[in-house]
Amino acid sequence: MAAKRSPRKRARAKTSDIHSRLTESVQQIWLAGLGAVAKAQQGTPQLLEELIAEGAQLNTRMRGAASRTMRSVVGNLQDSLSAGVSGVRGQASEAVDNLEKMFRTRVRRALTQLGVPSGQEIEALSKRVDALNANIGKLAARRSAPPRRRVHAKAESRPTSAP
Repeated sequence: MAAKRSPRKRARAKTSDIHSRLTESVQQIWLAGLGAVAKAQQGTPQLLEELIAEGAQLNTRMRGAASRTMRSVVGNLQDSLSAGVSGVRGQASEAVDNLEKMFRTRVRRALTQLGVPSGQEIEALSKRVDALNANIGKLAARRSAPPRRRVHAKAESRPTSAP
């Protein structure tokens, strides 16, 4: 199974391909120029002037093509770099998140082994303490209130006898 090439490798391959085509074109132009000079030396001065004019036109076209090619290469390279940077950023962010989760897990485990209560346990205890304080407040209020007189039902139902 063939592995996919990374954007960086594709950009390098494309750049290398463009570079080799450009080098080949430059060599052909150089050789054509040498041949033209040799013919011009053997022929007429008018032929040399025609070759110079054609060379100037070709030079203009080649510079435009080279400029477009370079812009394309630079654009592709920028795209590849942006994609690579985005990928690295995502991986770094993910690694930091994983590291943070591992740290939290280990700290929680260490605190549990030391017998330190969790936040939930502390909250539950706090609620229980609040409820106990409320009950103590009610009991204290009952004790500080004046005692109610108890009327005995038996005493009131008996007729009093006269002496």
